[in-house]
Amino acid sequence: MKKNRPVRAKVLFKKIAVTAAVAAGFTVAIPATPAAAVSSVDCRWPSTINEYARVESYGLPTCFANAGAMNVNVHGVSMFHSGNNKVTFFYTIEGGTYQNAITLEKWQERGLAFNATAHLTSLVIW
Repeated sequence: MKKNRPVRAKVLFKKIAVTAAVAAGFTVAIPATPAAAVSSVDCRWPSTINEYARVESYGLPTCFANAGAMNVNVHGVSMFHSGNNKVTFFYTIEGGTYQNAITLEKWQERGLAFNATAHLTSLVIW
């Protein structure tokens, strides 16, 4: 029986090595995604409103802070602002069905053409 112990140890070592290799492969193969840490914030303060990612909805601002992704439900959006962030906004034109996306670099803003309004469905702050 003493002869079998080294063989068992080699088999066990191989299983551990294969498991570690597979785990390392998954770690490398799965791309990093933004954490879900975005939060809606109070943007009534004029001194900080320009720092936040925000949308203008029916003339009122809705602001977001922190990096990550968030599903939202904001109707009547007419203007997108990135603030001090790189932001991707996902939306549909009100009355439409196609998903659109717009990515803004820091300090950019974009409105919709022809006085259209949008339904903001999600956003990613990079």
